[in-house]
Parts: sequence; structure tokens; C-alpha cells
Amino acid sequence: ININTVYDDILTTFDSVVSDLGYDINDPKERKSISHSEINYCLKQVSYKIFKANKSMVNNQNSLIDYDNIELMSIIANAFIELCQRFNKSLGLMSYAYLVGCDYSTIWRWLQDETLNPERCKMLKNIQECHKVQQIGLLNDTPVGALAVANNDHETGLEWSKNQMQVTAQSVYFLPSERVDRMRLAKPEENNDSV
Repeated sequence: ININTVYDDILTTFDSVVSDLGYDINDPKERKSISHSEINYCLKQVSYKIFKANKSMVNNQNSLIDYDNIELMSIIANAFIELCQRFNKSLGLMSYAYLVGCDYSTIWRWLQDETLNPERCKMLKNIQECHKVQQIGLLNDTPVGALAVANNDHETGLEWSKNQMQVTAQSVYFLPSERVDRMRLAKPEENNDSV
């Protein structure tokens, strides 16, 4: 794997696979119309064409990628994020796993055990954050989605109306006749003296 060309190789190969499916990659509407499943298929094809090992490697690894090489993994992650943005898709770590040619449980283990490789873990968290931001962007493209974002996203207004309500002092007022009963005061006796 040539670290200097891998970014462009991923983008070029991906575009080629998408074109083979019959989509015009230069048409933004067609790029948006590609389903998430088709994007995942394309990511697997890119992995196969660029990173597939011709023979079994250590620990039955099927990819030429050195998963401990954070520079290479970051370049691949950046290409992945660009593809998500260009094709207007919200894809997470499972899709990234398709691209790098390893199973999701391995990616999840890398994310959970930061001591294995802190930089790799940080990069995976960045992919998760980009996935969240892309999902929010897609939601904001629809009226109902925008409302959901406004009600649930901390940056754009988590419980906005609740946070904006002014606290009002609650005062209780009693009518004079109620006050006597509530304060347990004796009612003034009526004067029964008749003249």
C-alpha cells in the first residue's frame, strides 16, 4: 500500500464501483439516490480491490493494511468521511470496518480498549462524531427531522423550551373567608344582642 496515493486510490476506485452500478457520480441527485446498502457494497469492493491480501496473513488477516499504522488508518478514515459527505450518507464504524477489511467486533474492541492504541481509538471516536454530525445534517434536511434535532440535540436546543422558560414565583392567594379557616382563626361571633 502506497501511503502517498491511498487516499486518491480509495476515492477513484469507489467512483469506479459506483459507476459500474449504473450511477452518474457527477450528478449530485444520483449520488444522493444511492442507498446505504449500495454504499456499503461499494466500500467492500474498494477494500477487496485495494487492500485484499493474495495470501493469508498473520492471525488470518485478509487485508494488507497495517492496523497499527495510525497514519495509514487516518488517511483511510479521512477518505471514508469524505465519501460519506460527498454521497450524503450517514455511515458509522460498521461501514468503516467494511472499508478496512476487518470485522466490526475488532473495531469495537479497539474503541473500547484505549490502551491498545490511543491514537487509533481517537480516530475511531472521530468517525463516530462525524457519523453523528452527518446524521444531524440529514435530519435537518426535513421539517420533522429538524424538529427532532431542535428537541434533542444539545448544541441546537436540547429541551430548548424547557431551558428557555422563565421561572415564575408561585404565590398563593386566599380569599378572606378562606384565610380564617386556613390560619385556624376563630370566626368572629355575630352579635346576637337584639335591642
